[in-house]
Amino acid sequence: MGTLADYYASRQLAQSVDVEESIITNLEAKGVLQPTVKNGKKFFSSRQAYLLRAALRLAHKDKIALEAAFVRLEERWLAEINRYGS
Repeated sequence: MGTLADYYASRQLAQSVDVEESIITNLEAKGVLQPTVKNGKKFFSSRQAYLLRAALRLAHKDKIALEAAFVRLEERWLAEINRYGS
């Protein structure tokens, strides 16, 4: 795996995770992915790219909706934080 960019435009993010840009747009519309707006342009962070890759793998592996995969990842992340304290 190559190095991650700090920020991705929607098209770059879609290309980096090998999905259609409409999937990124759909996740953004549902509030699952929330871009940073800078100088009137939307950007997604490298952390969001990482989470999207993980959610895509989980959705495929467990045969669940991508949005459900994001929820599971968030639940796991919160459980880890709670286990070790914040």
